[in-house]
Amino acid sequence: MKKLRFKNRNGILYFGIDGNFKSSKLKYTNINKNIIIGKFKDGRLDEELGIAHIDNIPTVNQLLDEVMSSKLAVLKFKTMRTYEVISRLRVRPYFKDTLVNQVKPIDIKKFHDHLIGLGFGKGVLQLARVLLKEVFSIAILSEWITLNPIKMVDMPKLNTAKKKTKPFTLDEIDLILKNTTGVLKNFLGISFFTGMRSGEVLALKWEDIDFVTDTISINKTIAEGHINSPKTKSSMRDIEMLTKAKEFFKAQQLETGIQNSYLFLTKYNNYYSNNSYFYQNYQKVLKKLGLDARSLHHTRHTFASIMLNNRIEPLWVSNILGHENLDMTLKVYTHFMPRKEKMSLEFLEKRYKNGTVGA
Repeated sequence: MKKLRFKNRNGILYFGIDGNFKSSKLKYTNINKNIIIGKFKDGRLDEELGIAHIDNIPTVNQLLDEVMSSKLAVLKFKTMRTYEVISRLRVRPYFKDTLVNQVKPIDIKKFHDHLIGLGFGKGVLQLARVLLKEVFSIAILSEWITLNPIKMVDMPKLNTAKKKTKPFTLDEIDLILKNTTGVLKNFLGISFFTGMRSGEVLALKWEDIDFVTDTISINKTIAEGHINSPKTKSSMRDIEMLTKAKEFFKAQQLETGIQNSYLFLTKYNNYYSNNSYFYQNYQKVLKKLGLDARSLHHTRHTFASIMLNNRIEPLWVSNILGHENLDMTLKVYTHFMPRKEKMSLEFLEKRYKNGTVGA
């Protein structure tokens, strides 16, 4: 909320907000200050101060509370955590007590510049804009504003070169697996030869593994310690268990199969709430072998790149990865597909060889 302030100028009471003071034409006394405060709260000074009624117009952060509450009911835990961080650390501190009807398009641009100045990229800006867009949409519906300032300011074009994914080669995979043992080896082997996300692997139960039909049922994931449904509807899928992957599933069965619970269990017989144990030990192996540090998600990229580079049907790869459509797979992995030999266009060559068709 905007705070009403007072000044004493030659014994006269002045009042105002944001540094703009007006004379009350009253003496500077506590009684007169209380009179002005009463008028301010009742909205009788709105026109003089050029503001809307202080009791009716909410702040950006007050409406942000409403937005976050609505998201809590529909978003998965991990996604909700991301929005909470953006809200708490980036949006709220910037707008503070700003009333929702006081935010102009220029303020949105300044907010963009503020985030860019702090070194944040496209992802943070987009999420912050999503939250603010919903804040101002509520304000429009409540008739506190008539235009959404977010829609009037384009997303900044950031000159950030996207890092190319560097998958492992089959030789590197063999080297990594040769230098690991036990559950770490089985976890990495399953990850490399199924293309599953880490959270999906850790959420697997033995009832999800069918050694008769050689299929894996992916129907849940682990994120931030919580068991959730998969990332998207297409992520819920049954996939083929490749022979190489089966080798690691069988090895892990010797570790935890008798419990008939999760494939990967901690020493307390609980499921792993996150992949930190596997990530830390995986990084140690890479360092020991002199390989570039890469995220665990690179096991998934590696699976996709190896399959596509060896001319495996892209649609099959897309289904295994659980992508929503083939376009998504091609957008990410086209550069891993081998270039085809020069195509034979005999039908065009024959048609135009002797100039039989006029130019």
